[in-house]
Amino acid sequence: MKRKLSLLLAIMMLAGVLAGCSQKAADDKGTTAKTEGSSAANKDVFTYSLGGDTGNTLNTFTADDRWSLMTCNMVASPLYKIDQDGTFLPVLAESMEPSADGLTYTLKLKEGLKWSDGEPFTADDVIFTYDAYNKQSPALYVEGKPIAMEKKDDLTVLFTLPSPSASVVEMLSAEVFMAPKHIFDGKNSYDINMLEGKVVGTGPYMLEEYKTGQYLKFTANPNYAGGEAKIKTVVFKIIPNADTASLAMQNKEVDALVALPSQLAPFKDNKDFTVTNYSEGRVPYLRLNRISDAMQNKDFRTGLFKALDRKEIMTAAYTSDEFYKLGYSFLPVVNSYYSDDVEKYDKNLEEAKKLVANGPKSVKLCYVADDAAQEKQALTIQAELKQVGVTVELAGVDQAAWMAAANDHENKDYDMYLGGYVMGIDPDTFAALVDSSSDNMLNFDNPEINKLFAAGKAELDPAKRAEIYKQAQKMVSEEALFYPFGTNMRSLVTTARVSGVEDAGLVPIYTFRDFSKLELK
Repeated sequence: MKRKLSLLLAIMMLAGVLAGCSQKAADDKGTTAKTEGSSAANKDVFTYSLGGDTGNTLNTFTADDRWSLMTCNMVASPLYKIDQDGTFLPVLAESMEPSADGLTYTLKLKEGLKWSDGEPFTADDVIFTYDAYNKQSPALYVEGKPIAMEKKDDLTVLFTLPSPSASVVEMLSAEVFMAPKHIFDGKNSYDINMLEGKVVGTGPYMLEEYKTGQYLKFTANPNYAGGEAKIKTVVFKIIPNADTASLAMQNKEVDALVALPSQLAPFKDNKDFTVTNYSEGRVPYLRLNRISDAMQNKDFRTGLFKALDRKEIMTAAYTSDEFYKLGYSFLPVVNSYYSDDVEKYDKNLEEAKKLVANGPKSVKLCYVADDAAQEKQALTIQAELKQVGVTVELAGVDQAAWMAAANDHENKDYDMYLGGYVMGIDPDTFAALVDSSSDNMLNFDNPEINKLFAAGKAELDPAKRAEIYKQAQKMVSEEALFYPFGTNMRSLVTTARVSGVEDAGLVPIYTFRDFSKLELK
């Protein structure tokens, strides 16, 4: 699915945003200008330190980086969201009820919904939005066929599936921000620029002002389905440099910052700040390039893995196990379907030496050069493989070059890649990684793995699904192509005046599920 792939790529590139921001001091020696959005300038404004610029365009259909997705989450909303534990969280929808055979779903909207410009939000907007997504890619298809939609009345849409799908409820949820038909009807979804004129949405806030490279200013949407925001003004202050952002936080020029573990010292045990660690379900990993000449022998690949030490690699990147959990599957440890009944490739240097003895003596590892965590992982892997007689050539590249190489399934320039991803909740969303009939981001080629994902998607019984995905995890591991490290934590720093973090909900990508629930003391 194209949108799922876009989301995956965005987080692979930006999961290291904290680590990826330069660790060098800013040219201005860490000083930050007081803008309208700074806490020091306005006590009634919540200011979030944003690590990058959303750019001069915004399109809910094509947004695929953390910054623009965060902006979409402010001004737009899906019908409902799915919590990491699978809980259904209504936003615009009142309910989404399946039929007994799992082939139809009835969506009921809340009454009295309005767009931020006051126009009614109806079933016509729902159908328009999903149609627009399907025109750009088959993102909302099941078994290669579109989901049929029928408007029953202004508050009711009937979705009819070509075949049962256990993941369809998640598929139709948070990946799809609703778009106003009365604004965009007749436009190509790729051409939509929400920053041209007034931004109209159903999110908790409205975009009031955008200054390129400086900030985005939002004001509360009085028509928000979740109730008007407790904080009337939110500013995303764009501070790409990690050191500069940390200094702005220490000076209380911003109220929230996602920081590296190495940056937390000024904030820990400090009554003026609160540090909260949480999981995005991100899986950092080492992938071997299936088509590389050096990786054709499975014994050699197995030997490489048996020379590695997960804990050492994760500690190098994230300082201590306070900031990570070890894991052994393509599913994150926090996923309810996660199983570690897989080949773990526990470190065994003597066995590793035997397995790699007749293989290549040198391999090339590609990683994002300005991602500090990946750089530390790369150096650790280099040292570990040296112990078994394999030299690792480190190839640090920029994000664009990494994406181009890693997603070219015919590229033999690199033997190994470091990466990371955040996917959905349902295990079917992870098919995009290893199912060669899907996006196959990790470049696998095993028809049996494809069959398992197809079976898991069609199976509606949770217990039977668990067995299917347990087998899928074992099979992916046995290929000796993918070496997950576990799950790294994300650290949020807030000023003491911020409350309501638990109600706002800490989630992947957006930081807060719903900014409207935050409060200032």
